Amino acid sequence: MRLAAPGALLVLIMAQPNMATGMMPYYRHAWTLAPLLITVIFAAYLFALTPTLSYLGTPLSRRGWWWRIGVGSGFGVCADLAMALAHSPWLACAARICAGLSVGLVTGSLAGLILERRGERGRTAMASATVFGSALGTFAAAVLAQYLPAPGVTVYVVHAIVLAVVAALVLSDRVVRTAVVANSAHAATSGDEPPITGYLTGIAAWVSAGLVVALLPSYGAILLGTSNLTLLALPVTLYLVCAWIAQRVLAPNTLPAEPVAAQLIIILGVAIAAAVSWIPSLPMLLFGAAVAGCGQGIAYRTGLRIVSAATPPDHHARIASRFAAVAYLCAAVGTIGLGVVATVASMRDAVLAAAVALALIAIATAVVRRTKAHATSDHHDHTVTTAN
Repeated sequence: MRLAAPGALLVLIMAQPNMATGMMPYYRHAWTLAPLLITVIFAAYLFALTPTLSYLGTPLSRRGWWWRIGVGSGFGVCADLAMALAHSPWLACAARICAGLSVGLVTGSLAGLILERRGERGRTAMASATVFGSALGTFAAAVLAQYLPAPGVTVYVVHAIVLAVVAALVLSDRVVRTAVVANSAHAATSGDEPPITGYLTGIAAWVSAGLVVALLPSYGAILLGTSNLTLLALPVTLYLVCAWIAQRVLAPNTLPAEPVAAQLIIILGVAIAAAVSWIPSLPMLLFGAAVAGCGQGIAYRTGLRIVSAATPPDHHARIASRFAAVAYLCAAVGTIGLGVVATVASMRDAVLAAAVALALIAIATAVVRRTKAHATSDHHDHTVTTAN
């Protein structure tokens, strides 16, 4: 149980900021929110998360993990209580800031702890826990808010209690349990990629996540003419579940040019979701979310593997925090930009704008990889010529 506790805590930490996603149509109606204000609430979390990851969430050694896990979990409980008491978007923004501090403090330390105990499998485990926690938070909040009394209260109280218990379990077990970290062929292949490729791939993954999490429930409500929270949470939940499944089923480096291929899958899914504005269809919206989710899961894992290839556990916490900070910051800026488009123009235009932005990131990734390949080829030719 204690071996699984760090992963379980990461799932709960990631679930907290996503619980508001499943309930966003409810908040949108209760607080009369414009699309721009929805994205501001969403981005408040990311803007708190990014500097926390960059300046506080990057422990230099194992000794720095524990206070970050404890304080970060405390901020997670505070976020739960603030959302349970929220009666306006401004208190919700304060709760989202607490959630950002929580995730920012905990992510790097839990990444190091998971990698220490699971070895090379820890990279996939961390990526899986991140998206699975997001899916769990989104769908569980929507179901409880739809079918239980006191929507917006019960789910946060339950989550706060479970989070506190699991955090105490993790903090009570500080024994070093180092796994054997093998230098696999997958890790070597990831190491051949330039780090910027990993960052661009991670940015694409989280820009698409920002679009789906912040706007897709409201997009579905408008196009499908329904206010059922469980139904509106399905596309986001399916997106996140497919991201998790793709990470578990598809082995690393299975796809050719995997960083670019993953991004193209995301773009295809977003394009299918955009088509719903012309052909209103819940199955089509679900299919688009599923396709984009598969791409997101592969892209996030691939980016993380590239930037952390051959990195020892003590340094992995800092690398994971830096990777997440860059991806989340770009997601925050991109999400607010999409919110502006949705407010000034329409939700359909925002989805189309997201597809264009993701296409530009994919092109940049392809150019970087091609430049690296040419540089490596020229260096090899020069070495052979010199040897002869």
